[in-house]
Amino acid sequence: MRMWIDSNTKRYVPVDEDLVIGIVVDKRTEDYRLDVRGPSYGVLSALSFEGATKRNKPKLEIGSLVYCRVSNSYRDAESELSCLSLTYKKGWMTGQAVFGELEGGHMIETSIGYARSLLLPENVVVNCLGRHLAYEIAVGCNGRIWIKSDSVAKTILIANAIRNAEYDELICADPC
Repeated sequence: MRMWIDSNTKRYVPVDEDLVIGIVVDKRTEDYRLDVRGPSYGVLSALSFEGATKRNKPKLEIGSLVYCRVSNSYRDAESELSCLSLTYKKGWMTGQAVFGELEGGHMIETSIGYARSLLLPENVVVNCLGRHLAYEIAVGCNGRIWIKSDSVAKTILIANAIRNAEYDELICADPC
């Protein structure tokens, strides 16, 4: 059983099976180094994508956003990251995989506690926005949130609503 204390800290400490959004800062022949807002970078193998092979693997560029999970976290070393889902088995090439490169859209950073609260099914902000606007969202336990909709104006509107709701204590009941 995992337990943690929710707080509005900006420092992320990787924990096994956390979902994170990383930014590619270095690419090598067999792996990528990602900034996950932690004390050290995370390492993502080029073969740790669903359906990837030595000949057929994603080609990520420096600065790319990647939605992945922490497969192994270490206290004094780089964490191991993976884009393999334990339950959902769609290949990365189909565009239907849970994890992988996040293309387009906009990324914002929030506190760790607020990002974790956005992952809860009863979250008022995400549910209310979803009733009125169509959009995609990826929330990382490291405080990074990626948002994509059909227009730049809607994406900015959604990003501002999510960012402003972090500090608005009046949102305690469903206003929709």
